[in-house]
Amino acid sequence: MGNTIFGQWLTLSLFVLFIGFCFCDGFNLHILRKIFWFATFLILVMFSFRIKGTFDLILILPPSILLATLLCYYEKRKQKRK
Repeated sequence: MGNTIFGQWLTLSLFVLFIGFCFCDGFNLHILRKIFWFATFLILVMFSFRIKGTFDLILILPPSILLATLLCYYEKRKQKRK
């Protein structure tokens, strides 16, 4: 059980590092949108852990990726209009 939780935690940590910093910074995402993404991610993680007692990656990762993609798409379109 402990190794499973640690493996999931490590996966989520690497995911946050890649998406949260590399992807969002690469698109110059506004700080408030980054905070919104991180808050949403944290809510999904806490919800998953509280309900299932484990980090359900299938519940956490797809909505987080979709939200990051939509926010970055919006930011890119906004920058083009300027």
